[in-house]
Amino acid sequence: MSGKFDERKLLSLLAEGSEYAFTELFSRYRSRVYTLAFRFLQSEAAAEEVVQDVFLKLWLKRQELPHVLQLDPYLRTITKNLVLNRFRKLANEAAAHTELGRRNLPVNDTDQRLLDHQYQDILRAALDTLPPQQREVYRLAREAGMSHADIALQMGISTATVKSHMARALQQIRKYLSSSMSILLIITQCQEVIKKIF
Repeated sequence: MSGKFDERKLLSLLAEGSEYAFTELFSRYRSRVYTLAFRFLQSEAAAEEVVQDVFLKLWLKRQELPHVLQLDPYLRTITKNLVLNRFRKLANEAAAHTELGRRNLPVNDTDQRLLDHQYQDILRAALDTLPPQQREVYRLAREAGMSHADIALQMGISTATVKSHMARALQQIRKYLSSSMSILLIITQCQEVIKKIF
């Protein structure tokens, strides 16, 4: 009973954004998730990617966790769904490659991992919190690759104002991403442990 109570407490803490609770649950369940994923995929690299995706999904859905009665079956379901998605994707890619080969067309590899998509979603949400002018300065600098002088000229403001907007935008983005990015860092660091064990 104490173990179950402890798990319920960790889930409650995780729902509130506790990195300690996340790290503790990752440590307890990482091996089970890896073993299940490897059983189906028979690939260490693919199983490690599933581990990352499972725990990233756990973090992103943390507010739902108080309603989860048992974490083990919850994680098993997420793992199986991600594995099935991989198999479906591989089947679709195989069919596409066969068709492209039949038509003698070049293959365009547009594969992007779930982790990249999740990061882009988080970054977009962070950018949405910026005031319009800060967001535009950030977009022109980072996405369009413009210099501060060119941005100042285009927006009709001084270079000093551009620098100020950029500094404030970066500060706000870092603040917004701090918890999510630290979780991604924790996962990445834990993968080094996985590589040593397996």
